[in-house]
Amino acid sequence: MSTKPITITVDETVHAYVQGQVEAGRARSVSAYFNEAALHRMDTERQADLAWRAAVDRAHADPAVVERARRRARKAQEILNGR
Repeated sequence: MSTKPITITVDETVHAYVQGQVEAGRARSVSAYFNEAALHRMDTERQADLAWRAAVDRAHADPAVVERARRRARKAQEILNGR
């Protein structure tokens, strides 16, 4: 995997924690720690997106759910428009 150097600013407590992880041998380097954290977040967000899409697909498969959502959306729009 190719890498790209960047500069980030973190809270002192975060830096101290990550540096401690490196010193304890739980991370190869500060850069590796943040890279792993970013990859973990990317994976978590990707999984959440897939779960959301699956839930939407399941809801669309049930006409009663679709109609209930339409009624709720209309009601919310009325409230937002002050009606």
